[in-house]
Amino acid sequence: MLRIYVLHLSAILAIWLGTYYPGVDIALSILYLLLLWAEGQHSWQILHSRWKQALIAAFWQLPGFLLAGTILSGLDRLTEFAYYFVFILEIWHTPVLPLISLLPVGTIWGIPIYYGLSFIMVPVLAFYYCMPAMMPTTKRE
Repeated sequence: MLRIYVLHLSAILAIWLGTYYPGVDIALSILYLLLLWAEGQHSWQILHSRWKQALIAAFWQLPGFLLAGTILSGLDRLTEFAYYFVFILEIWHTPVLPLISLLPVGTIWGIPIYYGLSFIMVPVLAFYYCMPAMMPTTKRE
């Protein structure tokens, strides 16, 4: 499980540094998604349990789930750091922010698209990590 955190935190740093060069951040974001898929496959080969893989995905995205939950429930307003919660959530999603930035600017129900996606990306990334475990396997004869 430490491997997925190392991958995620390394991607945050790499993509942050890649933003200084046009296009590098997008390439690194795509590379991150490929490596995340490969990590999901590797984890599946070791665990052979969808529940364990889902538990690892939930624990890996726990910071995102906690931040998104506190923001959406309004609990973030109980602290004086309420404005930082969204910023921290965006930092957590740095590996996919370059891909989100490719979407058109606009709003849905009065909410900016990128803002809504910052909450949706938490379960989407966890599900993406679990997808290799849900793929049908073919038996080799």
